[in-house]
Amino acid sequence: MNELLTVLLPAAEGGGWSLAQLVGFCGMLGGMLWPLFRSRTGMLLVQLVPCLCFALHFAMVGSPTAAALNGLAALQVMAALAIGGRPAFRIAYLLILPVIATVMALTWSGLPSAFAAAGMALISLARYQTQVARFRGTMLVALPCWFVHNSLVGSVPGMISDVTGIVVNGWMLLRGTGMAASSASIVTPMATPMAPPTPIPSSSGEGKLP
Repeated sequence: MNELLTVLLPAAEGGGWSLAQLVGFCGMLGGMLWPLFRSRTGMLLVQLVPCLCFALHFAMVGSPTAAALNGLAALQVMAALAIGGRPAFRIAYLLILPVIATVMALTWSGLPSAFAAAGMALISLARYQTQVARFRGTMLVALPCWFVHNSLVGSVPGMISDVTGIVVNGWMLLRGTGMAASSASIVTPMATPMAPPTPIPSSSGEGKLP
Protein backbone atom coordinates (compact mmCIF):
# COMPACT_ATOMS: atom_id res chain seq x y z
CA MET A 1 0.00 0.00 0.00
CA ASN A 2 2.83 2.39 0.84
CA GLU A 3 4.39 1.78 -2.56
CA LEU A 4 1.06 2.44 -4.28
CA LEU A 5 0.60 5.71 -2.40
CA THR A 6 4.14 6.72 -3.28
CA VAL A 7 3.37 6.29 -6.97
CA LEU A 8 0.33 8.52 -6.65
CA LEU A 9 2.14 11.31 -4.81
CA PRO A 10 3.79 14.09 -6.79
CA ALA A 11 7.22 13.17 -8.06
CA ALA A 12 10.04 14.26 -5.84
CA GLU A 13 11.76 16.18 -8.59
CA GLY A 14 9.88 19.16 -9.98
CA GLY A 15 6.74 18.46 -7.96
CA GLY A 16 4.99 16.94 -10.97
CA TRP A 17 2.91 13.82 -11.19
CA SER A 18 4.46 10.55 -12.31
CA LEU A 19 4.39 10.43 -16.10
CA ALA A 20 3.07 6.86 -16.04
CA GLN A 21 0.19 7.92 -13.80
CA LEU A 22 -0.60 10.98 -15.92
CA VAL A 23 -0.85 8.80 -19.01
CA GLY A 24 -2.95 6.32 -17.07
CA PHE A 25 -5.35 9.01 -15.88
CA CYS A 26 -5.80 10.17 -19.49
CA GLY A 27 -6.79 6.61 -20.34
CA MET A 28 -9.02 6.53 -17.27
CA LEU A 29 -10.92 9.57 -18.55
CA GLY A 30 -11.67 7.80 -21.82
CA GLY A 31 -12.61 4.66 -19.91
CA MET A 32 -15.07 6.65 -17.81
CA LEU A 33 -16.67 8.42 -20.76
CA TRP A 34 -17.23 5.71 -23.37
CA PRO A 35 -20.11 3.90 -21.58
CA LEU A 36 -22.12 7.14 -21.66
CA PHE A 37 -22.41 7.06 -25.45
CA ARG A 38 -25.56 5.50 -26.84
CA SER A 39 -24.30 4.29 -30.22
CA ARG A 40 -21.84 1.48 -30.87
CA THR A 41 -19.76 3.78 -33.07
CA GLY A 42 -19.56 6.44 -30.38
CA MET A 43 -18.50 3.93 -27.74
CA LEU A 44 -15.80 2.49 -30.01
CA LEU A 45 -14.39 5.90 -30.97
CA VAL A 46 -13.96 6.94 -27.36
CA GLN A 47 -12.45 3.55 -26.51
CA LEU A 48 -9.44 4.43 -28.67
CA VAL A 49 -8.29 6.85 -25.95
CA PRO A 50 -7.98 4.29 -23.12
CA CYS A 51 -6.53 1.68 -25.49
CA LEU A 52 -3.64 3.90 -26.56
CA CYS A 53 -3.07 5.56 -23.19
CA PHE A 54 -3.17 2.34 -21.21
CA ALA A 55 -0.84 0.63 -23.69
CA LEU A 56 1.78 3.25 -22.81
CA HIS A 57 0.82 3.29 -19.13
CA PHE A 58 1.21 -0.47 -18.67
CA ALA A 59 4.50 -0.46 -20.58
CA MET A 60 5.78 2.17 -18.16
CA VAL A 61 4.65 0.29 -15.03
CA GLY A 62 6.12 -3.02 -16.22
CA SER A 63 3.07 -4.97 -17.38
CA PRO A 64 4.07 -6.20 -20.87
CA THR A 65 1.02 -8.38 -21.57
CA ALA A 66 -1.44 -5.58 -20.82
CA ALA A 67 0.64 -3.10 -22.83
CA ALA A 68 0.72 -5.36 -25.89
CA LEU A 69 -2.96 -6.26 -25.63
CA ASN A 70 -4.02 -2.62 -25.34
CA GLY A 71 -2.04 -1.84 -28.48
CA LEU A 72 -3.78 -4.76 -30.16
CA ALA A 73 -7.11 -3.47 -28.85
CA ALA A 74 -6.52 -0.09 -30.51
CA LEU A 75 -6.05 -1.83 -33.86
CA GLN A 76 -9.16 -3.88 -33.20
CA VAL A 77 -11.23 -0.78 -32.44
CA MET A 78 -10.17 0.80 -35.72
CA ALA A 79 -11.13 -2.40 -37.54
CA ALA A 80 -14.43 -2.51 -35.65
CA LEU A 81 -15.25 1.01 -36.81
CA ALA A 82 -14.55 0.06 -40.42
CA ILE A 83 -16.46 -3.21 -40.21
CA GLY A 84 -19.54 -1.74 -38.57
CA GLY A 85 -22.47 -4.15 -38.46
CA ARG A 86 -21.61 -6.12 -41.59
CA PRO A 87 -21.73 -9.80 -40.57
CA ALA A 88 -19.39 -10.82 -43.39
CA PHE A 89 -16.44 -9.22 -41.60
CA ARG A 90 -17.30 -9.81 -37.94
CA ILE A 91 -15.43 -13.12 -37.95
CA ALA A 92 -12.26 -11.02 -37.52
CA TYR A 93 -13.17 -10.51 -33.86
CA LEU A 94 -13.09 -14.27 -33.32
CA LEU A 95 -9.96 -14.86 -35.38
CA ILE A 96 -8.04 -12.52 -33.07
CA LEU A 97 -8.53 -14.85 -30.09
CA PRO A 98 -5.52 -17.06 -31.00
CA VAL A 99 -3.45 -13.89 -31.36
CA ILE A 100 -4.39 -12.92 -27.80
CA ALA A 101 -3.26 -16.33 -26.56
CA THR A 102 0.03 -15.95 -28.42
CA VAL A 103 0.67 -12.49 -26.96
CA MET A 104 -0.05 -13.84 -23.48
CA ALA A 105 2.43 -16.69 -23.97
CA LEU A 106 5.16 -14.41 -25.31
CA THR A 107 4.79 -11.83 -22.53
CA TRP A 108 3.81 -14.15 -19.67
CA SER A 109 4.31 -12.63 -16.22
CA GLY A 110 1.99 -14.76 -14.10
CA LEU A 111 -1.58 -14.02 -13.02
CA PRO A 112 -1.62 -10.46 -14.41
CA SER A 113 -1.02 -11.88 -17.89
CA ALA A 114 -3.85 -14.40 -17.47
CA PHE A 115 -6.40 -11.80 -16.37
CA ALA A 116 -5.31 -9.31 -19.04
CA ALA A 117 -5.71 -11.95 -21.75
CA ALA A 118 -9.11 -13.02 -20.39
CA GLY A 119 -10.29 -9.41 -20.35
CA MET A 120 -9.09 -8.79 -23.89
CA ALA A 121 -10.69 -12.00 -25.18
CA LEU A 122 -14.03 -11.02 -23.67
CA ILE A 123 -13.75 -7.52 -25.13
CA SER A 124 -13.22 -9.14 -28.54
CA LEU A 125 -16.42 -11.10 -28.04
CA ALA A 126 -18.16 -7.86 -27.03
CA ARG A 127 -17.09 -6.18 -30.25
CA TYR A 128 -18.38 -9.19 -32.16
CA GLN A 129 -21.86 -8.17 -31.00
CA THR A 130 -23.89 -5.80 -33.16
CA GLN A 131 -26.62 -5.07 -30.63
CA VAL A 132 -25.72 -2.38 -28.11
CA ALA A 133 -27.28 -4.26 -25.18
CA ARG A 134 -25.24 -7.40 -25.89
CA PHE A 135 -22.15 -5.26 -26.36
CA ARG A 136 -22.63 -3.66 -22.94
CA GLY A 137 -23.49 -6.97 -21.29
CA THR A 138 -20.35 -8.69 -22.52
CA MET A 139 -18.26 -5.71 -21.45
CA LEU A 140 -19.71 -6.15 -17.96
CA VAL A 141 -18.02 -9.56 -17.88
CA ALA A 142 -14.75 -8.31 -19.39
CA LEU A 143 -14.16 -5.31 -17.13
CA PRO A 144 -13.86 -7.29 -13.86
CA CYS A 145 -11.01 -9.28 -15.43
CA TRP A 146 -9.18 -6.06 -16.16
CA PHE A 147 -9.95 -4.83 -12.63
CA VAL A 148 -8.22 -7.88 -11.15
CA HIS A 149 -5.24 -7.36 -13.45
CA ASN A 150 -5.00 -3.69 -12.53
CA SER A 151 -5.20 -4.45 -8.83
CA LEU A 152 -2.36 -6.96 -9.21
CA VAL A 153 -0.07 -4.48 -10.99
CA GLY A 154 -1.13 -1.49 -8.86
CA SER A 155 -2.74 0.58 -11.61
CA VAL A 156 -5.06 2.97 -9.80
CA PRO A 157 -6.20 4.74 -13.02
CA GLY A 158 -7.04 1.34 -14.48
CA MET A 159 -9.05 0.27 -11.45
CA ILE A 160 -11.03 3.52 -11.36
CA SER A 161 -11.74 3.21 -15.08
CA ASP A 162 -12.92 -0.38 -14.70
CA VAL A 163 -15.22 0.32 -11.75
CA THR A 164 -16.74 3.29 -13.56
CA GLY A 165 -17.30 1.22 -16.69
CA ILE A 166 -18.96 -1.56 -14.70
CA VAL A 167 -21.28 0.81 -12.84
CA VAL A 168 -22.26 2.92 -15.84
CA ASN A 169 -22.77 -0.03 -18.20
CA GLY A 170 -24.87 -1.82 -15.61
CA TRP A 171 -26.94 1.30 -14.99
CA MET A 172 -27.46 1.92 -18.72
CA LEU A 173 -28.58 -1.67 -19.22
CA LEU A 174 -30.97 -1.56 -16.28
CA ARG A 175 -32.66 1.60 -17.50
CA GLY A 176 -32.97 0.13 -20.98
CA THR A 177 -30.72 2.55 -22.86
CA GLY A 178 -29.73 1.05 -26.19
CA MET A 179 -31.67 -2.16 -25.60
CA ALA A 180 -33.53 -1.82 -28.88
CA ALA A 181 -31.10 -1.26 -31.74
CA SER A 182 -32.13 0.69 -34.78
CA SER A 183 -32.62 -1.65 -37.71
CA ALA A 184 -31.20 1.01 -39.99
CA SER A 185 -27.84 1.13 -38.25
CA ILE A 186 -27.35 -2.33 -36.72
CA VAL A 187 -27.64 -5.72 -38.40
CA THR A 188 -28.00 -8.72 -36.12
CA PRO A 189 -26.49 -12.11 -36.96
CA MET A 190 -29.95 -13.65 -37.21
CA ALA A 191 -31.25 -10.97 -39.56
CA THR A 192 -28.51 -11.42 -42.16
CA PRO A 193 -26.86 -14.72 -43.10
CA MET A 194 -23.14 -14.96 -42.46
CA ALA A 195 -21.32 -14.58 -45.76
CA PRO A 196 -17.72 -15.60 -46.50
CA PRO A 197 -15.26 -12.89 -45.41
CA THR A 198 -14.09 -10.55 -48.14
CA PRO A 199 -11.20 -8.07 -48.00
CA ILE A 200 -11.77 -4.58 -46.66
CA PRO A 201 -10.07 -1.69 -48.49
CA SER A 202 -6.69 -0.88 -46.99
CA SER A 203 -7.84 2.61 -46.03
CA SER A 204 -10.16 1.11 -43.44
CA GLY A 205 -7.32 -0.04 -41.20
CA GLU A 206 -8.41 -3.69 -41.22
CA GLY A 207 -5.17 -4.69 -42.87
CA LYS A 208 -3.32 -3.75 -39.69
CA LEU A 209 -5.25 -6.25 -37.60
CA PRO A 210 -3.37 -9.55 -37.14
